[in-house]
Amino acid sequence: MQVVRRVTASRPGPRPEPPEDVLGQACALVRLCGQDAAIAAMLLALVLVGTATRLAAGPPGVTALALLPVLAGSFAISAAFAVRSRRTLLSVLGEVRGRTGAPLDPAVPWKTFASAAALDEAVLDRELRRLLSAAHRCGELSWQALAWAVTSAVLFLFWTLAAAAGGG
Repeated sequence: MQVVRRVTASRPGPRPEPPEDVLGQACALVRLCGQDAAIAAMLLALVLVGTATRLAAGPPGVTALALLPVLAGSFAISAAFAVRSRRTLLSVLGEVRGRTGAPLDPAVPWKTFASAAALDEAVLDRELRRLLSAAHRCGELSWQALAWAVTSAVLFLFWTLAAAAGGG
């Protein structure tokens, strides 16, 4: 067994990562997705409350009304990316849990004794890689949600200035 490890360790090229590292990377990406989505949701909530408050105070000027669809579009794009990120993660997690025989209830620990014993290394590696690629995709979607939420916040500031300048 020691000879095999030494030969494997001296081969050129990428070394296989242990499953714990792959799962750790996926978990870190999922945590970052959650943080990005939470920040995006907070920004979108502030934009929504500010816009509703300003519209309740009275009709804005013509310039502000022209900017309102742009603001609404940016808001909708950000919200769609955030929802899509969450739905993608949940669907992939459900598929992996279904294929591996893991409990489908998210409150149940991921590695139960029965599911850990039934999986061989190749299946475990393939499923962990699927989770990692899904986490990367969700990270990209949540980052786009955050970028569009920041864009919405900046557009809200311009919209507020246009509404104030319009005398409304």
